[in-house]
Order: sequence, then structure tokens, then C-alpha cells
Amino acid sequence: MNKNSKIAEGLAAWLTFEQRCGRANLFSESSLAHPLGQLLQYRYPGRVHSEVQHPVLAPSHLGSGQKPRVDFAVKDLTGEYEFDLVVETKWASRSPNLLRDILRDLVRLDLMQRKHARDALFILAGEMKAIRKVFQAGAFQALPNHPNSRTLLPLNIEKPGSLRFVSVARSRESLFARVLAPFAGMEISKSVYLRFSGPFPRSANSTSYGIYLWRLTYPSRERNIPEEEIPVEDTLP
Repeated sequence: MNKNSKIAEGLAAWLTFEQRCGRANLFSESSLAHPLGQLLQYRYPGRVHSEVQHPVLAPSHLGSGQKPRVDFAVKDLTGEYEFDLVVETKWASRSPNLLRDILRDLVRLDLMQRKHARDALFILAGEMKAIRKVFQAGAFQALPNHPNSRTLLPLNIEKPGSLRFVSVARSRESLFARVLAPFAGMEISKSVYLRFSGPFPRSANSTSYGIYLWRLTYPSRERNIPEEEIPVEDTLP
């Protein structure tokens, strides 16, 4: 088991423990911060920082409000990158914008991995039936009548996949327009390459709480999405 899988296993074990203690009603994205921070600290002693300003998005943030941040960042010791690892998390909530926000986090990680971070992880946590509901959503599923279509994010542990933002099916244009709206004017990768792991724990059932993990495998060589290829909607929530 690699280091990332051990972190995911540890976080899943914490969720199981808290559920057994009758505290599942307290679960949220913010509740993941303490156990995940401890697990990262064990693997990267003295190098873990939480709520770190995003080095690409924060400088361009104007006006009031908190500058964009990444959940966790591990400082690099080699000098090659600013960070050895960056991590974003999402809780499988009932928000109608959950899928949009998951994809935005992946874009945020991709922006960091290009020049600022060696490695990047995205963690989706929650009750398994809530996570599976995300996977079963029409916007996530492979498109009917498209022989080469795949799920929006890879779900095959044996084979890497990608999140591709150009030459997309019309049915996904609305979603991608909402995803990319905050990144207008930036160099967004045409594809974010991902390797999937999960579930953690392996024996999770629908009422268990668990983890799925995507690791960004390497920065895309296709750096820019031409402006004319970005889907646009009149109203972007």
C-alpha cells in the first residue's frame, strides 16, 4: 500500500470510529481537517500547513473576502517545488452544486501542480450511499449513444483517466461552463489526468462512511483552452 492509500485508509478508519461513537451527525467537510492533518503530519513531519493561499488564484483575487486557499499543503525540501503535496477535500453533501465544486477543486489542484507542487490529491469523503449517488448522476455517467464516452471522472483503479474540458458533449457544456467560470482569463489545462483509488475501507457498504481518492498524475502538456472552446452560459450560479 502506498503513502496516499495509507492516508486514505487512516481517514476512513477515523470516520468509522466516529460513526461507532454516534457522532456521524457532526460530520462535514470541516470535520475532516483534524484527522487528515494528523495523518499528513505523521507522513510529513513538520512540513504540513492548512488553509494555504493558492499561489495562482490568490494574487489575482480582488475585492473583499478571503483569498482562495488549498486545504493542505506539504512544504517541499528539495527546492524544486514550493510544495511536495497539495490536498483538497470534499464532503458528499446534498448541495446541488457538489459535482461542480468537485471539478473546480480538481482545476485548482491542476493549476498548482504545473509549477508549484510535485503531487496533488483530491479526497471525496462521506456516507457511501451519498457518494454513489454522485457517481450515478446523469452528468457523471458515461453518455449514452457515445461509444467512447466514459464517466466524468475515472472510476477504474487499474487504468488512469482524465477530466477533459474541450470537445465535450453538449449535455456537459452547461456543467463545464459553471465549473470554469471562476477561472476566466487563466491558462486552464484541456485535460486533468487522474488515477483513481477506492473505496476505503474496501468492505464499505451503503451505510458506511468512507473515502475515494484521485491523484493528479502529471500536468497536461495541452496547457490552454482556447477561449472559443470554453462553453458559456448566460447565467452562471
